[in-house]
Amino acid sequence: MKAARLYGVADIRVEDVPAPPDPGPDEALVAPLWAGLCGTDLKEFAGPGAGLPTTPHPVSGACIPLTLGHEFSARVVATGSRIRHVSPGDEVAVMPLQYCGYCHACRSGQYVLCPDKVWIGLTSFWGGLGDLALVHSYQLTPLDGISATAGALIEPAAVALNAVVRAGVAPGDTVLVAGAGAIGVFAIMAGQLSGAARIIATESNPHRTGLAAELGAEVVAPAELPELIRSATGGPGVDVALDCAGQPAALAACVQAVRPGGTVGVPAVHPRGTDIDIRRITREQLRLIGSIGYSQETWERTTALVREGLLPVERAVTAKIDRDDVVARGFAALAAQPSEELKVLVRVND
Repeated sequence: MKAARLYGVADIRVEDVPAPPDPGPDEALVAPLWAGLCGTDLKEFAGPGAGLPTTPHPVSGACIPLTLGHEFSARVVATGSRIRHVSPGDEVAVMPLQYCGYCHACRSGQYVLCPDKVWIGLTSFWGGLGDLALVHSYQLTPLDGISATAGALIEPAAVALNAVVRAGVAPGDTVLVAGAGAIGVFAIMAGQLSGAARIIATESNPHRTGLAAELGAEVVAPAELPELIRSATGGPGVDVALDCAGQPAALAACVQAVRPGGTVGVPAVHPRGTDIDIRRITREQLRLIGSIGYSQETWERTTALVREGLLPVERAVTAKIDRDDVVARGFAALAAQPSEELKVLVRVND
């Protein structure tokens, strides 16, 4: 079968790889339909990389070269004997997190904190940019009326909703979203659903500000943010600030933008440690809330919101490409400065 595999920085190849084995009793074989290119994937392509295993993963045994793709929809090809909720031919969204089910985190329902977790498309042998992938039964969510393109966007939308929920965005809040990439745009949508009265978005890429404004956010350049915060809030700052950019300057801006007692949420992936104003965090009792992935509950909520049209996730899509073009029209286009793309979807199987 064909798959797009990462070998290292600026080295992604579409090549022949062995197909997965037949599914076990609680497994399913799926054929990915659409896969989204994520900022995590982009960091591996554009550098500095080093986030994916270069030696065998302690649980999956996988290492670079790896098949990418952890945001994807698929069609079920075959199912194990104990699977009842999907059948061959069904279209599904694939939740990429695999977990042990036995550790303290799993037994308390915090699967994303499992020390033995594996992410399809990041630390697994399989990924959404391959012709086939082998997954566990609990990773499959029937689309049931959701398009296959929207199904590929449930994963990043769940990341954003999880960040908004963990940061405690409440009705009437003023919220800052730093970074209007895909996660930032989905955070704007999720913030509105949570009742935020006012959402301010800061973004330096002029190609990415239009959708944020169309969704109702007040968009401002980073240099103009402090003045807008003062005028918008009368001085004290926003209630919640979300770092969706993963840049030190964005995190620093979030810490400075919140009011005393406010909350800074960080769903963005920072490739290395960064300095923050710890004195302000302690003296003004700010809350700094990390956020990774999503809970099972948040995944299901996101799916329901997409199904009902309350999370219009497809509005974030700026390009649909074929897998053979994944480097030139996908990763290279997203790595351009400034990139004209926001969310790129890759057609894997018809």
